[in-house]
Amino acid sequence: MCVRVDMELVNRRQLKLKCSHYLPVDANTMKVLKPLPCVVYLHGNSGSRIDADDIVDSYLSEGIAVFSIDFGGCGLSDGDFVTLGWRERDDLECVLDYLSADKNTACIALFGRSMGAATALLVAS
Repeated sequence: MCVRVDMELVNRRQLKLKCSHYLPVDANTMKVLKPLPCVVYLHGNSGSRIDADDIVDSYLSEGIAVFSIDFGGCGLSDGDFVTLGWRERDDLECVLDYLSADKNTACIALFGRSMGAATALLVAS
């Protein structure tokens, strides 16, 4: 059993970023019972957070949460253009700040495709 929590985060450039947090929950209580590992899915150029649907089920079945984001200028988020990782770093750092403060998150891993992978490498370096 899982829940999807849609939310909006605001990055340091004041762009509103649309996000989805998929969490495995206890079937009886519909709550997360303990802090879980979380994979942050980072979409590619011309993509959106919906692209995470390809991986969500396999992670949830293993008790791992998934967090996906529409980078600024993509999907339903604010912004008019993408920078192929350069300004998307701000978006990822905003997500990492949020998840670091989230009591349901034990640890964080990054899963990036194309532009998302470049963004992950820029933030990790």
